[in-house]
Amino acid sequence: MSRYKAETYKFFSDIIFKQTGMVYGENDTYRLDSRIKELMTNFEFEDEKQLVEAFKNRPSADMMTILVNISTNNETYFFRDQKPFNALSDYMYLEVKKVNPGVINIWSAACSTGQEPLSILMSIQEKFGSSELRNIKLRASDVSFKALSKAKSGTYTGLEVQRGLPINLLMKYFSHIEEEDRWQVDSNLLNQIDFRDHNLLTGSFENSKFHIIFCRNVLIYQNKDNKNIIMNKLHDALKPGGFLVLGNGESLIGMDSLLQKDTNSAMTLYRRIK
Repeated sequence: MSRYKAETYKFFSDIIFKQTGMVYGENDTYRLDSRIKELMTNFEFEDEKQLVEAFKNRPSADMMTILVNISTNNETYFFRDQKPFNALSDYMYLEVKKVNPGVINIWSAACSTGQEPLSILMSIQEKFGSSELRNIKLRASDVSFKALSKAKSGTYTGLEVQRGLPINLLMKYFSHIEEEDRWQVDSNLLNQIDFRDHNLLTGSFENSKFHIIFCRNVLIYQNKDNKNIIMNKLHDALKPGGFLVLGNGESLIGMDSLLQKDTNSAMTLYRRIK
């Protein structure tokens, strides 16, 4: 790799880190390379040197927004890692209802293109009935405006609905748009979700707001310091007794968190005690 190429990678990885906390290491150069090429195409730069100069000389808001959008990993699908959704309907929701008979606040804190919040609502409706949705306020947020735009539309391709979504739930909650060969989620579910743009590293958090937070597959892209920053904010955003759900393989080992493990379900959950 040439010296200039290495400096270009470091330049953009530093910007991405400052904006999102995502770490692009030496082994991620192939991912950065594709993102740099996409930026050049978007803004019609002839070479990487022009692109770097443009970002050094007061980049526009659009340039920074698109960089953040293409740098984030929006890999997701319906009922991803089924265990969290089983734990939601079989344990967490029942636990918070015991001491909170009113509205339950749930947050999908990295919702990507919307499959996770929709899976949350379908899990609760399947377990407790459609009337229970009136007792839920569900917020869904992401740092990527592109992912949020798709999530807000509630429209998915045939391939997307085939990933993780059982056929009975597809037929129950979605309608087929034949002329576009796409599937549209029921508006009763979609209108239940409060979609918001939010950066988990730099954004503000509401203290003691949520009974349950899903924040999955975010920490794996952060360094230790940023993990601690995000986890402390999530702790404060939970109500006492509230639950945090992390991604498969994520844990709080080696982190300065006040959250405690909850071992009463079939998976590892974390709980704010007080």
